[in-house]
Amino acid sequence: MRFITIAIITALYVLAADFAVAETDLEREREIAEQVPLQVQRIPSVHPTADELANPELYRPHNDWVYTPPAADSLPPPPEDAVLRPGEFAEMDSTIMAIVNYGPVYLTMWADMMEAFQHGGHTYVIFSTNTLSLQNSMTSLFDGRGIDPESYTYLEYPLDSIWIRDYGPEFGLQEDGTRFIFDADYSWRPNDDVVPIAIANDDWINEDGSPIPYYSTKHELSGGNIMSDGNGTCFFSHIVYGYEKPSGWSDADVDDLMRDYLGCEQIIILNSICLDGTGHIDLYAKLLTETSILLSEYPSDTYFDGTVDSGENFGHCDDPRFPNDYQDQEDNLAIIEASTNLDGDPWQITRLPMLEPFQDGGYWVYRSHMNSQIFNGHVAMPSYYAPQPDETAEYLLDVEEAAIAAYEAAAPGIVVHPIDSDHIIPLAGAMHCISHEIPAPKPWAGWPGPVVDAGVDSGPDAGSGGGDDGCGCNALGAKSAPASLLSILL
Repeated sequence: MRFITIAIITALYVLAADFAVAETDLEREREIAEQVPLQVQRIPSVHPTADELANPELYRPHNDWVYTPPAADSLPPPPEDAVLRPGEFAEMDSTIMAIVNYGPVYLTMWADMMEAFQHGGHTYVIFSTNTLSLQNSMTSLFDGRGIDPESYTYLEYPLDSIWIRDYGPEFGLQEDGTRFIFDADYSWRPNDDVVPIAIANDDWINEDGSPIPYYSTKHELSGGNIMSDGNGTCFFSHIVYGYEKPSGWSDADVDDLMRDYLGCEQIIILNSICLDGTGHIDLYAKLLTETSILLSEYPSDTYFDGTVDSGENFGHCDDPRFPNDYQDQEDNLAIIEASTNLDGDPWQITRLPMLEPFQDGGYWVYRSHMNSQIFNGHVAMPSYYAPQPDETAEYLLDVEEAAIAAYEAAAPGIVVHPIDSDHIIPLAGAMHCISHEIPAPKPWAGWPGPVVDAGVDSGPDAGSGGGDDGCGCNALGAKSAPASLLSILL
């Protein structure tokens, strides 16, 4: 018994030392971040806020925000060859993330993401123009984490926001491996709207410095509402036929657009989360291989069970006053189970538990572990550590553990890197919304194909932290290992 007590005391001592080091590192990061003046006083959310819609002159150049939907028959000719939208789980050339200084906690978040991305390959970090002090601060943070400077490159483009998933660039792939950019409309944030074309015309994607072909359809399709198996099946939430559809278009016009520009030969429509501000599919569903899907799951007694008055008159469901989060996702389960991919293979569905929503500033906040970014077998997964009044810290860690287990079950060998996202999720997005993958320029013969880390075993200990990838994760892949271990010891 005495030896057990000594072991526990020793473990607690080590944990305390780890906490002290972590706190020192955090204080250093805060000092670095606080030296940089904020670029904006207002942090734009993924979707247009009521304030933006009521006061467009405050957020858009005069007369530049008026949107005229294109006629379905006036779009530019699509690529002549067959096209596909690669699955995000497949081999990627690199990834992108956009950084705007919204304060120290965000800079720490981007450093966390870079720690995860460095294991997947090269990252292009996009800053707004004239932000040298911010770039220097991020370099200091990356250096402090031991991140290899060769694993990232800085770029500058004018930016309005960080939501590069939605404004693009959205990549397609022709049969011979030629990449192109699909440019949808994002004109209510005009600087963001031109980023895809600016990137297409730049010289850093193709090895020979040549520009990337692009097709500007001016359809209001956000990247967060696209999910593809890389083999001709595309999933969208029903808003693709709703507010994303230009006026005067039919659903068939939208189908034609998706087929011609993204290779969507089969379209599967899922229900949105009713009171999520975006309506995007990337909050509740995720393909991890060409047939393996994560799908959110609420308990049958979830808060919004169809009987609670939300007080809301707008939402992405038939009756936003009485939404039913549980039933919407069970209906999605039935939709997926009733379908197959184009080869006739059934979808392998893994459920991932969802946390209950809460109100923040008049908006309902949905904390999702699925709004993650996959990069060559590594996943930057949003996680949450700030309990709501009816939650405990231990409960949130249990949900994180269940989320990681779901990823590992759906894609054995994948490495999960949890990222603290309590501060960003009230803006209706997290890791997936602020980053974007660039596919490898390979012919279709090499697609699709899930990429897992070469150092991860496929045996019973496979998964996050199972291989020598330099992650420094525990058996669950969690950076929150000291807190988890402390709760076990006590």
